Amino acid sequence: MRESQSVSVVEAVASDKAVIANLIQLYLYDMTEDLPFPVGRDGRFEYDFFERFWQHPYLIFRKSELAGFAFVVDGSPISDAPNRYFMAEFFVLKAYRGKGVGSEAFRQIVERHRGPWQLGVIEKNGGASEFWSKVVASHSPNSYPHHFDGEDWLIYEFAVA
Repeated sequence: MRESQSVSVVEAVASDKAVIANLIQLYLYDMTEDLPFPVGRDGRFEYDFFERFWQHPYLIFRKSELAGFAFVVDGSPISDAPNRYFMAEFFVLKAYRGKGVGSEAFRQIVERHRGPWQLGVIEKNGGASEFWSKVVASHSPNSYPHHFDGEDWLIYEFAVA
């Protein structure tokens, strides 16, 4: 059986907030290879978007093992474009990368939110840039560069019918 066939995406509930907060620490740590993130005096990465992005939160599982999380929000916080879904955060643990887990999780998430979509990738985040260019290709996205919050981004826009 392919790894992607054993992927499930579950809508997170309030009692899952601590789990996702822990995963965010791993997510930010992974991104420090390409991007600097401040670490507080408590030794944790600072993350100020948790409540704002807790609109459509998901946990990603491979079989029964926790493999990641995603935050989908209404409207784009990067381009201020309304009336669309935006993948605010998406994280798959390293042990599950390159095995179809992320692409299958993404497929399941966008199927739950039909309509216009936008996602943005900081261009110097190499791993994410490579992943998203492959995963969104089947949606025939429009893409364009965008400068936001001191970073160069690549924005993808597409629709899920």
